[in-house]
Amino acid sequence: MKILTVPILILLTMAASTVLAQPLKTIPYQARIEKADEYADRNNYASQLDELEEVYKERKDKSMLPLMAQLNYKLRDYGRAENLYKRIVDGDKKGTDIEARYMYGKMLKLNGKYQEAAEVLREVKNTDDDVYAPLAIMELKGILLAVSTDTVKQISVVPAGPKINTKSGEYSPTLYNNELYFTSTALAAGEEPGNTYLVKLLKSQRDKDGGWSKASEVDALISASSPAVGNVAFSQADQIMYLTKVTFDGEEVATSRVYYSKREGDAWTDPALVKGLPDSFIVKNPMPGELYGRDVLFFSSNAPGGRGGFDIFYATKISEGIFDSPVNLGSTVNTAGDEITPFYKEGKLVYATDGLPSYGGFDLYSTEWNGTSWSTPANMGPGFNSPADDMYYTIDEEGYEGLLVSNRVGTTSLRGKTCCDDIFTFSIAKPVVELEVYVLDENKPLRHGELSIMEQFKPETKVTEGKDDTYHFSYELDINKGYFIKVTRIGFFPDSLYVKTTGIKEDSTMIVKINLKPKPEVEVISINQPIRLNNIYYNYNDAKILKAAMPDLDYLYELMQQYPDMVIELSSHTDARGNDEFNMKLSQRRADSAMNYLLAKGIAPERIQAVGYGESMLLNNCGNDVKCSEEEHQLNRRTEFKIISGPTNIEIKKQITRERGKIIDTKTIKEK
Repeated sequence: MKILTVPILILLTMAASTVLAQPLKTIPYQARIEKADEYADRNNYASQLDELEEVYKERKDKSMLPLMAQLNYKLRDYGRAENLYKRIVDGDKKGTDIEARYMYGKMLKLNGKYQEAAEVLREVKNTDDDVYAPLAIMELKGILLAVSTDTVKQISVVPAGPKINTKSGEYSPTLYNNELYFTSTALAAGEEPGNTYLVKLLKSQRDKDGGWSKASEVDALISASSPAVGNVAFSQADQIMYLTKVTFDGEEVATSRVYYSKREGDAWTDPALVKGLPDSFIVKNPMPGELYGRDVLFFSSNAPGGRGGFDIFYATKISEGIFDSPVNLGSTVNTAGDEITPFYKEGKLVYATDGLPSYGGFDLYSTEWNGTSWSTPANMGPGFNSPADDMYYTIDEEGYEGLLVSNRVGTTSLRGKTCCDDIFTFSIAKPVVELEVYVLDENKPLRHGELSIMEQFKPETKVTEGKDDTYHFSYELDINKGYFIKVTRIGFFPDSLYVKTTGIKEDSTMIVKINLKPKPEVEVISINQPIRLNNIYYNYNDAKILKAAMPDLDYLYELMQQYPDMVIELSSHTDARGNDEFNMKLSQRRADSAMNYLLAKGIAPERIQAVGYGESMLLNNCGNDVKCSEEEHQLNRRTEFKIISGPTNIEIKKQITRERGKIIDTKTIKEK
């Protein structure tokens, strides 16, 4: 927006008309007017304003107020600008100075006085002025946005501290290898404000308390004051620093071009000019990124082809330091205002604009790239944005701590409360991930368990909890991490699983249900009764010895070798399927098969009596016409032996397995 100014010529005319009345004051008065005019020609707004204020003290001429108000606005002393515009509006009895009324409403808004600002700006909107009514509508939309937006995420924003911020101004914070790089302005020694500025590139490291240590200057080749360093950004993958070299015309940037420097060891190479970018216009705020699978460089420029003052462009990288022709990001991102300070990460572009509804002046907006187009920009919301100017957003790799630049109240300023930019740090509350673990037995609560949680790659972080009165455990997990969960309980097999919290963006609850499998109860007894051989089972309606049965028959052979006078009955049994006569004959054939196996190994036939019992001695309830599983039927198809003569004190151990009180298996234990 072009703001009308009061020509210095008016002040000179006023001075000439009063020469005769006050001859003793004419010379110093005229000298101040001429000095103010010189400062105006050099864009030295601060010194120009100082001279005019001295003139006003002497003459109290209200025609000076618009220029003084405008200069205070340019110098971002919103408090003094508000007071001056109010005086202009109060003196405008006919209400014809629409510009002053608009600017008064804007200053109220920049000072966070939203209700008062809305009242004034509605008056401007209702004038239907071609220039200022649309601008007032935009400001009113910003006020509505500011007062109606709820904080979606908790965000803490605080100044980076006196070791970083000065009264002059700090800009362009960016993170590289856990260090903070930024630029800082200061007047050259002995110079007046608006004359020669020194802009240095500084860096700082984290101190032991998590803050930033006292900043130190980066390599002299890069930080040379002429031309000064304006902005800085890094391509981590290429180890390249992009920076702008700027010259000033008073307090205005005269030229700004992008250079690059490569990291070699612990130092940076001498900056070289980036080729392919506009060279006759201001190019600032370089930011490496990626579009269409190619490396690009985003930047802000007032080059032709834009929609407003400064637009965001990108240029595709051809080779190191060489880029293709710039492309405007288009009307989705760029407006009739200014778009500056782009920051790109993983498809998301955050930038500052004064061409969309804002909380104050420049607001931070974000848009996301879907591979072909940008999404509708969204205001970043309170905390990121304030009633003042907010820009230069940057964030760390994890995405929860970062920095921005603002002239919001709380800065260390040379003039007023909001003249100068400071670096602020922000932290976003991480999503809360609640882990709910339920320990179960067949989906029923299982108490008296013990739960262990261990962070992946950090075994020392193991947390163990056991409670007699609960089966439900709750923990809060960190995001973007993996965890191993293990549950144990006496009488049950342990179980474990792995969970991860990567990609979680909002508060959430992870529910894990772990069903433990009970361990069998084992009972070992000594017996002198029929001893079942573990694995001598048969296929249905078959008497053939299976391969799996051979180890057990071999064990029986070893026993008979150990006790040469032992005579045994080798009995075989069937399940209840089939008629009784058939099963009796089948069981006899099976007993004969087992006996023949032993006879083939050399046991005398008189030491073995093979007997088939058919289905007469079932081990479970799977009798005739009872529906049972194949496993249950197989339990009845078995071979056993018992001693019928010979030693009377031989001990064979049997293992009886129960699950939830039910016998599920019986095994002979082979002594070693």
